[in-house]
Amino acid sequence: MLKQRVVTAIVMLLVLYAGTAWLSPVMFAGFLSLVLLPALLEWGRLMGLVRDRERLAWVGSFTVILSLIIWFLLLPGTGAQEQTGLFLTSSLTLNITGVALISVLAVTFWASIFYFLRRYPRRQEHWQARWRIGLMGLACLIPTWVGFLYLKVLAPSGLLVLVLVALVSVVDIGAYFSGRAWGNAKLAPALSPKKSWAGFWGGLASCAALTLGLLTWVHTEYQTLSPLTWVVLLLAALLLAVFSVIGDLFESMLKRHRGIKDSGRSLPGHGGVLDRIDSLVAATPVFVLAMVLLSTRLEVL
Repeated sequence: MLKQRVVTAIVMLLVLYAGTAWLSPVMFAGFLSLVLLPALLEWGRLMGLVRDRERLAWVGSFTVILSLIIWFLLLPGTGAQEQTGLFLTSSLTLNITGVALISVLAVTFWASIFYFLRRYPRRQEHWQARWRIGLMGLACLIPTWVGFLYLKVLAPSGLLVLVLVALVSVVDIGAYFSGRAWGNAKLAPALSPKKSWAGFWGGLASCAALTLGLLTWVHTEYQTLSPLTWVVLLLAALLLAVFSVIGDLFESMLKRHRGIKDSGRSLPGHGGVLDRIDSLVAATPVFVLAMVLLSTRLEVL
C-alpha cells in the first residue's frame, strides 16, 4: 500500500508539473477541466446522486454555470508573449475585478463553513439537503478553477500555481510530523480523530517558513520588497494554512454525512481526487486574492 501511494504521488506531481509548466494558459484551462471532471463526479457522490442521469445533470449544470462565468471573465488579449521579470506575459487576459469578486465570495463562504465545523454534529439540518451540498460544490470548485487559471495567466511559466500547491503541501507535511510527535490534544475529534492542535500549529509554522524563504529569494534576487508586502504575504500564507485545514475538515464532514471513507477510487492508494485537493480548494481563493491585491507591487510579475 505504501509503495502504491508513493508511486501514485510521484505520477501526480509529474502530471501537475507538466500540465502547469508546459501548457499555454488556454490549454491549461482544458487541463483543469480534465482534472475537475472526476472531482465533479465525486461531489455528486457526496450529494447522494446514484443514477447516471442525475450525475449527468449535475455535471451538465456545473459546466453551463462555469462556461457563463468564463465568458464574462475572459477578455481578448493582444500582442505576442515576451519576457518580463521572472515570467512570460500572456495574450490571454482576465477581468481582474471579476476574479477578485469570486475570490472574496469564496473566502466568505469558507469562513462561514467554519461555523458548521465548530458545531458538528449539531446544525446538520442547515446543510444536509442535496441541493445545498450541490451549491456548496459550486462554491468550492468554481473559484478553484478560476483561481488556477488566473495564476497561470498572471505567470504563464506556472510558477505561481506550483508555489500555491507547495504551500498547501507543506502545511500537510508539517501537520503530519508535528502531529505524530506531539499530537495528544485533538483538533476536531468528531470530524477527524487523527488531527491534532500540534499538527495545526506545525502546519502553520511550516507554511510560514516556506513563505519567508520564498520572499527572501525574491527580495534578494529580483526586487526589494516593502515591509507592507512582507507582512501582507506572510499573513496571507498563514490564512491560507488555516483555510487548508478548514477545507480538509469540510470534506470529512460531508463524507461522514454520506457514510463513506473516501470520495472515490480514482487515485490508487489515495482515494479520490477530492481527497487530494480538499485543502487546496479552500486555500486557493486566499492565495489568489493576495496576488490580485499585490500583483501591481511585485515587479517580478
